[in-house]
Amino acid sequence: MQYIVKPYDLQWSEDYKEYAENLPFLYDHREEIYSNPEYFFTPLPYTIYGLKYATCIGAILKAFDRGAPYRVVKEDGSIEFVASYAGSPMSGSTSGVKVVVTGNVVEIQRFKSGGFLSMVRRMAEGFHESAESFRESPFTLHNIITKIKSNEEDSDVSA
Repeated sequence: MQYIVKPYDLQWSEDYKEYAENLPFLYDHREEIYSNPEYFFTPLPYTIYGLKYATCIGAILKAFDRGAPYRVVKEDGSIEFVASYAGSPMSGSTSGVKVVVTGNVVEIQRFKSGGFLSMVRRMAEGFHESAESFRESPFTLHNIITKIKSNEEDSDVSA
């Protein structure tokens, strides 16, 4: 599916922007990412408190598969993905960025909530399930987005 990203007023590095804007696309292709350890362990452009290793795309996609609080399907059919977050283990307060997908339209927004430690634990579960096959990925997030999009275009042409 081709996604349209609504303009937003948040200042980030180019790596983080590419991650947030392509999050629904990556989720659509999660099975391909799960099946390739080099894709799975591709590092994300941020880290999460409490994780032993750098956060990788496979771990966040596994967290999305578990549903709330990382992926929430709303009554109107829109889907909210938590793209990144930070918080306080003492107060439990959390703030971050969510990606809201309605049809093929992507909207990037800030959010505030509670439950910081439970979010960290859920993320760690996704990573530690696959930790025994951990390997350094030779790819960047940009590389795997480009490769998957190229594979998608090649299969469209051959169909």
